[in-house]
Amino acid sequence: MTESESTVNGRSNSDASRGAESFDGEILVGSRIIDDLSSGLYNSPASCLKELVNNSYDADATVVEVLIKPDAEFIAIEDNGCGMSKAEFSTHFSRISESHKREGSSFTPSGRPKIGKIGIGFIAANELCDRMEIHSTKEGSRERLVVTIDFEVMRTKSPAERKEGAENYKKGDYSGVVTFDADPGEHYTKIYLKDVRESAREIMAGAEPPREDMAYKSFYGLKPETIADNLAHLKSWSELDEYSKTMLGVALNVPVAYPGGWLGEDPPNEVLDLADHVTQLRFSVNYDGTPLYKPIVLRSDARKSKMITRPVVYEGKNVSLRGYFHATHGMLRPEDLNGVLIRIRNAAVGEYIRDFLGYPSSTGQLFQRWVSAEIYVDDRLEDALNIDRRTLRETHDAYVELREWLHDELSAFIKQVRRELYSEPSKKRSVERGRAAATALAEVASLAENRISVTARNEVVEATLLGDLSPGRHKSPRTFSVAEVFEMAIKVAADTLPRPLAEAYIAEFSRRMKG
Repeated sequence: MTESESTVNGRSNSDASRGAESFDGEILVGSRIIDDLSSGLYNSPASCLKELVNNSYDADATVVEVLIKPDAEFIAIEDNGCGMSKAEFSTHFSRISESHKREGSSFTPSGRPKIGKIGIGFIAANELCDRMEIHSTKEGSRERLVVTIDFEVMRTKSPAERKEGAENYKKGDYSGVVTFDADPGEHYTKIYLKDVRESAREIMAGAEPPREDMAYKSFYGLKPETIADNLAHLKSWSELDEYSKTMLGVALNVPVAYPGGWLGEDPPNEVLDLADHVTQLRFSVNYDGTPLYKPIVLRSDARKSKMITRPVVYEGKNVSLRGYFHATHGMLRPEDLNGVLIRIRNAAVGEYIRDFLGYPSSTGQLFQRWVSAEIYVDDRLEDALNIDRRTLRETHDAYVELREWLHDELSAFIKQVRRELYSEPSKKRSVERGRAAATALAEVASLAENRISVTARNEVVEATLLGDLSPGRHKSPRTFSVAEVFEMAIKVAADTLPRPLAEAYIAEFSRRMKG
């Protein structure tokens, strides 16, 4: 990094009366590969925002305020984390591919496993805006840091023009000032995204207060419990406006808590323990004033469908994990939860993977669409994590073992789903239909008790299979089409009645069938 500071008598350029000193420099990336990736690394505004929110988590913040509305021309991400000094800023931004985030420890002072590793997360802002402003101070310090980063250089100059030295590429310019008027009891980092790019602004601000006549639903301004109730009834997130989808995308990735009642009544204790572990991280995010919770609601309020939740734990040679498999009779709602979501250090790797890491689509195809899985994997899988944090290297030993375990576990779970949610309920419904039909036919027979003999009535009852509904013998009475009923009536009349009576019977039967 090149950094310039004007000096007077060996001191940084400062105004003693104001107690301030200015500085400037360049943000560099370590190679052309990193530069290319960091210029097109994220597939949505939610992916960019979650990187900035996860930085707050790594700074041991307990509360993050994300402010988007009213028009997303100015976006704020403010936290109460440990803050950053000028020296730390210079260290972290000297060369982006050389992260210092885990120097000394891969855990924060409060014991959280740090999510960031490479150090490229802050540059997510360049995909949202042209300028980023950072305000920060640390507890016990009088230093207040204000830095403005200008990304214009990466948009107006070619890679050749931005190359500095053998490997470095210029990512942006920055200028800053340090004042010495901070309250030593304060600690925070406030990031302001300015000159937000039009494409990002349209997505992030695409919301209005909910109206009944809206084509898309919006979660803007709703309470968390209302959002959870809505999620339980949605068929797909595609029913929501872009603002709400961005909100959910952030909430899915970052280490916020699960909503109350997210897994229905009496979920397994092992899954409750998993959710409680996340709660104990004490990390909350408010999105335009709305507290964020994981957008995972699997209670199926709308249909009252039967559900199965199966806790899973695995200790392997190259990878270990814990989590759960969940299935609801019929396709999941919302369908965005179908697949497997992988978390490393409490942050999601992209979104739900619909094909379960390449599980054969022909195996239990129907039941795959009923399944949602979420697994927390140990740090050994982190080495397989690509720089985009959305995908994994498929040749890595940890990934290969994870995939093999997942496919075996999914096969076993699909068998359980087929048995408990499909076959057994199907048999039960068949028995119930048989009993209903038998009862109806018995009632028909009783209506004619004064017109037919007891023997004839017993024949009708016997035909209904009433009393023959034990396990394994639950076949319903056969269902006949109208044509089959007419055919049978004609044959019975012809076989049992004199011709004149048979003709009279068939004529009357036909009249009554017509209503």
